[in-house]
Amino acid sequence: MRWLTLCCLATGCGVQIDQRQGAGPDGSGPPTDGPITPNPDAAPVCSNGRVVYLNFEGTPLNDALASDATQNRASWMQLATATAPRYRTGAVDRDQQIQAIVNGVRLQLASFPIQVVTTRPAAGPYVMIVYGGTATQVGSRFGAAVNELDCTDAQKSDLAWVSDNISGTQRIVNTSIGAIGFGLGLTATTDPLDCMCGWDNGCLSDNSVRCRLSQSIARDPLARQLCAGLSTQNEQAAFATDFCR
Repeated sequence: MRWLTLCCLATGCGVQIDQRQGAGPDGSGPPTDGPITPNPDAAPVCSNGRVVYLNFEGTPLNDALASDATQNRASWMQLATATAPRYRTGAVDRDQQIQAIVNGVRLQLASFPIQVVTTRPAAGPYVMIVYGGTATQVGSRFGAAVNELDCTDAQKSDLAWVSDNISGTQRIVNTSIGAIGFGLGLTATTDPLDCMCGWDNGCLSDNSVRCRLSQSIARDPLARQLCAGLSTQNEQAAFATDFCR
């Protein structure tokens, strides 16, 4: 079964649920933009060719029963069609903000065989994270970010969205890592430093530092969205092995 997850704009904000459930990272903790190391786009390192595509330039979106980044389809949409605008298009330092996010995501994924690109791949599979706009513009019921929980990772080309309104590079990066994790079937934990903290539970993330991925951590049994029969998760294996299957 596939579900939706989202993140809230304010610390400790509540969660709303409809027939397609949603929740996510709480967005707490002061933003800290630490030094990050560039890593240019390179050849795919996954045997299946799957990559993470960070899209800052805007894209049309279409509602669908199942998300498919290659077709701009998102199952979490409340509109039949919408358009995500360019990320913070009016910001004077837009290019620098984007590069900091890209570098941050690459740094946090540097120990995994995951290529992070900023140009749309010619073919799937790829996970696309769309940055830009507001919930109203993209047809999301939730204000900061949204993605779909895929307990079996059946959909290889997930489509997630992150709002203009999340402040702090590290917070944006942590949210991006969590969004990828949800698409791999990882669910909420209660460790404030874990990348899955706050994904549809009451955990308050510490976004002042890079979130971490554990080799063995308990799934929060009180989270609204769970994968049946699983009480623990190996987050490192999900990114190191499952992503490339």
